[in-house]
Amino acid sequence: MDYDLIVIGGGPGGYAAAVYAARHGMKVALVEKDRLGGTCLQRGCVPTKAYLHDAQAAHAALAFAPEALRTFDRRAMWERKNKVVEQLTSGIEQLMKTNKVSVFYGTGSLMNNAAPFLVRVSGEAESLAANRVLLATGSYPVRLPLPGCDDPAVWTSDNLLDEAGTGPFSSLVIVGGGVIGMEMATLYARLGVSVTVVEAEKSCLPMMDRELGRAAETLLKGMGATLLTDARLQGIAKDGDGFVVTVEKNGTQSISCDRVLLATGRKAMTQDLFPSSLDLERFRGALKVDSHYQTGMPGVYAIGDVNGLDSLAHAAHAQGVAAVSHMLGLEAPIATQPVPLCVYTTPEIASVGLTQEEAREQGLEVTVGKALTTQNCRSLIEGLGRGFIKLVAEKQTGRLLGAQLFCGRATDLLGELTLAIQQGLTLKELLRPMRAHPTFYEAITDAVDAAMK
Repeated sequence: MDYDLIVIGGGPGGYAAAVYAARHGMKVALVEKDRLGGTCLQRGCVPTKAYLHDAQAAHAALAFAPEALRTFDRRAMWERKNKVVEQLTSGIEQLMKTNKVSVFYGTGSLMNNAAPFLVRVSGEAESLAANRVLLATGSYPVRLPLPGCDDPAVWTSDNLLDEAGTGPFSSLVIVGGGVIGMEMATLYARLGVSVTVVEAEKSCLPMMDRELGRAAETLLKGMGATLLTDARLQGIAKDGDGFVVTVEKNGTQSISCDRVLLATGRKAMTQDLFPSSLDLERFRGALKVDSHYQTGMPGVYAIGDVNGLDSLAHAAHAQGVAAVSHMLGLEAPIATQPVPLCVYTTPEIASVGLTQEEAREQGLEVTVGKALTTQNCRSLIEGLGRGFIKLVAEKQTGRLLGAQLFCGRATDLLGELTLAIQQGLTLKELLRPMRAHPTFYEAITDAVDAAMK
């Protein structure tokens, strides 16, 4: 059967692109080897946030019932997470039906290098054909080439939230202090687990502003977690029902624990995507694309994790819509820059645009405004302690360049600041809106005030 577009991968980028294309009159087929929603919905963004919400609720209950944490049912968390995932998955399935997107379940493989493109789907008798193909196959967790890291009993983010994780354990070593590592450290520290984070860089969240990394470290230490930065994993060994993790930091250290989580990054999923004779040009292991997300093969596009540009669900969504817009000769309705970055600790951490250091590296003279949330009414009401909102603006024009937040609802507040950067707003323009009281976001006014001196 012939289509205008075949999308391989039903994650947030793939299914969004399929719906957008169908709504613009294209006949679309979507190929997904697992379940719609991809890693984000099935094993990543959504289930982890459901767990984090429940863990924070358990922690908050301690103020009124100290025994609550000891009796908190992790299996109940797992079952509620499954309900949330199932409801959202069913919603996407209905979305495909409503928009008349044909869904094929199986592994999709691109078989030739010119239109009409043929895509073979495992389990299907006939290949699909289309003039354009969108690759949205996502990524998979990296297992380091070190002793013991290939042990199936060592968790990655893919199996962390499986049923096996509902059982009791009292200690956890997390290898990797990035977004996944910080969120899972928060989750299990909130549940009373003894957590140790091993990070090879000099600070956690190395991809973000240094002050945000330090804030995350202070937060976790306050929860009782141990952080080993500038530390190198040497290997993992089984020890009865648990593990011994060997780390190099000022000499060799051995850490005994019940469970180990590898949170050391992800790699583009290109296995079985095309035969070796058809291999597309790559950059750092991912598929190389141009500014329209088109590969070196005209008519074949790649979005999300598989192109290695921005490994975030919302970035994949925006790229998918942009790629289809290019196919249709339309202007993309969603900007693919700047990309907001969110970390769901408590308080939350969020960032968009340039940091102070990045702006100066680009030769920009900047002004920085920072507002502490210690006097923010809403922060005090919710007991969130010390936090901040920091804004980076171009000194001469006042144009907002970046924002870094460590405060309550930081991930939601980031929307206003992302819009401001995308629209090129200045500090003066950002100051004009009246912000409600008492709210978290009124601290943006204080940060603008500070930046304008």
